[in-house]
Amino acid sequence: MKVSKIVLVLLICSILAVCMACSNNHSVSENDDKEKIVKKQVEIEGQLETKEETNKSEKSVEKETEEVKPIKLTNTYVTKFGEVNAVTYPQFYFDYPDNWKIFTEEVNATNEKVVLSNDRGTTVAFSYIGGVAEGQLGGGSAVTMLRVDISKASDSQFVPGYVQATDHSGLGKFMVAKLKVTGQLDMQTDSDFKEVDGKVAYAVLPESWTGTKDDVRRAFEGDFAFWYSGYISMIADSPDGQFSSEEEKEVLAILGSFRGE
Repeated sequence: MKVSKIVLVLLICSILAVCMACSNNHSVSENDDKEKIVKKQVEIEGQLETKEETNKSEKSVEKETEEVKPIKLTNTYVTKFGEVNAVTYPQFYFDYPDNWKIFTEEVNATNEKVVLSNDRGTTVAFSYIGGVAEGQLGGGSAVTMLRVDISKASDSQFVPGYVQATDHSGLGKFMVAKLKVTGQLDMQTDSDFKEVDGKVAYAVLPESWTGTKDDVRRAFEGDFAFWYSGYISMIADSPDGQFSSEEEKEVLAILGSFRGE
């Protein structure tokens, strides 16, 4: 009888041990499965984040590509002063896009003027003024004087050279300059310039002109002309003294294309 009880007890203990072992194995298996699931979720989330970042980057590049559209200068103008007057004077060239048209062409014995215009009335004007000696351009207001800041806006293709036997390379490197009116003086009543947030224009000028010009009394065509065996100016202006973003790109491209023979 005692032996039977002992055997029964041992049997029960064995059964309990087996059950506990199975329970532990099942628990470990469940933990392993949970860890695998969590790891998989992390991997999927990482892949989604990477894909989202890639999509954002691609969209950003597409947007920048759309915004930065190159200006197509499909037309070229050649100045005619020397040809019309049968004299030796260099031709000048500049390029312009299809949405700009030649508005004015004038050539006489001493001067030449060519004006490009867009639909809004923004202009790019080339002017040659001859028949005067260097420093003797004259004219200008006896009442109002402007102060204009001159800064480089972009590069210029113009390289000064010879006009007949006169070497103008001393003018140095050229630029497309931004002209900003910052002061105005009434010469009859004011003792100093009044600060103003004035008009903006652009011009082809020697880089040595960078700085401030505080004696502007003529139209920009005269005060921002350089001596090239005659006075040359190449200036962009607008009806309201301001340029839209697209207009600014276009006038910088047109002015930047100005060049000699």
